[in-house]
Amino acid sequence: MVWDSPRLAREYERKSGAQYEMGIRLVALLGISPGSSVLDLGCGTGELASAVARIVGPRGKVLGMDPSPYRIALAERRARKGLAFAVGGSEDLRSLPSRSFDVVYLNYVLHWIDDRRRTLREIHRILKPGGKLGISFEDTSRPSEIDAIIERSAKEALGTLPSGLFLATAPLGRAQLEEMLREAGFRLLRIQAVQSEDCARTPAELLAFWRASSAGRFLSGVSREERRRIEARISERLAALAGSEIRITSETFLLVAERE
Repeated sequence: MVWDSPRLAREYERKSGAQYEMGIRLVALLGISPGSSVLDLGCGTGELASAVARIVGPRGKVLGMDPSPYRIALAERRARKGLAFAVGGSEDLRSLPSRSFDVVYLNYVLHWIDDRRRTLREIHRILKPGGKLGISFEDTSRPSEIDAIIERSAKEALGTLPSGLFLATAPLGRAQLEEMLREAGFRLLRIQAVQSEDCARTPAELLAFWRASSAGRFLSGVSREERRRIEARISERLAALAGSEIRITSETFLLVAERE
């Protein structure tokens, strides 16, 4: 089911600056060269892919893929020679030729993918021998204070947690990811921990970002009235923690691996 909308796609583009900056750091670690062929899997509205296209130059090519047609519609404004976009997710990698890319990267994307092992195997297939894989991710195997606030708020608002309520993605831990990479045929080259901080002036602003960054899936699976009650409880808890603004500190890992 598609939860995204044109409004959420535009909202994400306005509020994704911190993720873009982290993506620039990941791209720098990958050492992408002029003339390279690059896949941005989960490219969103294409800002990072456009920056990579400037690196690979006229002899290279960049393909940005995203499952949201609304985000791809915004990304296509950036399309030009050597930079193309397509609607598609990890399940569509099978349509790409084997050994056709020098670099594949996922910037804050892997945690949205259900079958991560299959996705990594497909990425291994479409990479050329010695090709590089870049992943930026947060270790979500350890619940954060924000996760606890969201879960407690949902329980208080509804009395229980409905099975279809989307609170967060499936946990993605560093050790688990490294094991999956080895299993898929990758050699880990580098992993760097970076402290990051997201800021919001109000609980409503933070809730809007969560809805946009999740393409509308946050708190989906319940009625509009139930979602409104959960958001009201989350806002109360966040307001009690905040001063002049809400600051959420997290640790992002930038990982680079090589296809063996």
